[in-house]
Amino acid sequence: MRHNRKVNHLGRKSGHRKAMLSNMASSLILNKRIETTEAKAKALKPYVEPLITKWSSAT
Repeated sequence: MRHNRKVNHLGRKSGHRKAMLSNMASSLILNKRIETTEAKAKALKPYVEPLITKWSSAT
C-alpha cells in the first residue's frame, strides 16, 4: 500500500529525478510546451505553477 507516500519517485534515484524535473521545468518555461508522460507532468506541476504565478503577477 502507498500510505503516506507523497513523492512520486518515477523509478529513478533522487539525483536523476531532480535533474530531470529541472530540465523539464526549464524546457517548459522556454518552449511553453513539452511532451511528457502524465506521471512526470504531475510531479513537475508543484514546481512550475508557483513560478508561472509569480511571473504572470509581476508583468
